[in-house]
Amino acid sequence: MTWANTARVCAFALFVFAPMWSGCGKPAQAPAQHNAQIAAQSAQPAVPPQAGPAPQPIPTPLPRPQFFGGTVTALDSGHITIWRASPGKAAERRTFLINSRTKMSRSVKVRARVTVRYRRLPEGDVALEIRTQTLLRPRVS
Repeated sequence: MTWANTARVCAFALFVFAPMWSGCGKPAQAPAQHNAQIAAQSAQPAVPPQAGPAPQPIPTPLPRPQFFGGTVTALDSGHITIWRASPGKAAERRTFLINSRTKMSRSVKVRARVTVRYRRLPEGDVALEIRTQTLLRPRVS
């Protein structure tokens, strides 16, 4: 017997014999017995829920930091705007909030290439870190 035929026989056996047996190895109930059991359970009075401590809400985790790189087009004490264009995609302009916890190098200025690590929060995209990208120029001999 080949493996494919063995698989077919096993699948057939499961299809034919599985409805006859419940998960515990006992024969399944006949439909009339099952319906009578459900009717008896529904006739019993419902147990009132016990008053216990209210479940505590699960705190939502902070979203993971994301990255955005491009050229600085606007910079002030509270915001930084970055623009980037990728081949085959539409140009993208994003503005990030700068707060007291934002790590930022002093060399950030308009028209500098930067990478912003940010976190998307309800108040907006908050910059966590702003890094300037160094330009690699070939040496002229």
